[in-house]
Amino acid sequence: MLGFLRESQVIADKAGLDKDTNICRTGLDTYLQIIFPNITDWVHDKCIPKDLQISNEYKRVRPDYRSESLKMIIKFDGLPHCTDPDCIRRDEENTKFYESIGYKVIRIPYFIQLTKSVVNILFNVDINKDLFDENIPSLGLKSGNPSYLCIDGIKRMAKEYRKFPEQYKINIQYLKNNDKENKTYWRLLEAFYNNEDYLLNNHI
Repeated sequence: MLGFLRESQVIADKAGLDKDTNICRTGLDTYLQIIFPNITDWVHDKCIPKDLQISNEYKRVRPDYRSESLKMIIKFDGLPHCTDPDCIRRDEENTKFYESIGYKVIRIPYFIQLTKSVVNILFNVDINKDLFDENIPSLGLKSGNPSYLCIDGIKRMAKEYRKFPEQYKINIQYLKNNDKENKTYWRLLEAFYNNEDYLLNNHI
């Protein structure tokens, strides 16, 4: 079985096993080898060359993974991408820029794991090999849960989970069952997931 997603296998190996679950971490590059076994032109963490940017303004952007044969950019968004409103806005701007120069953009936030069903939804690829176990929650009580995020980050988490309701159900149930002191703010996530305007309408 493959483990919790990290940007690269080098980073995953350095992190080692997850202390709470004793499950390994797996780099996005390792997942990509399984998802796209015939694609060998992935470029990791390099600026897009000027000659490939068909816009008037050159941007020094470094997507995590880029394939010219697929015309695809893949970003792994770690915790800071949900804790800093400025970072969230930059992500949106960069996604629009990537799309404007012809790339399909797939952003994978840290709380979404690459199960078979997620891979099918994101990449439209059916995988026979076992990937991440869809029954394992990826939100912990000590980090990465809604209490660590800014409001925009919780909204983003809810929006992403709507694409993958199975992972939402696993994670929200885990938080509900184990958050004895109600410190993870799972209620905010649940409110945004069920009705994005709930908090504003109730002035919370």
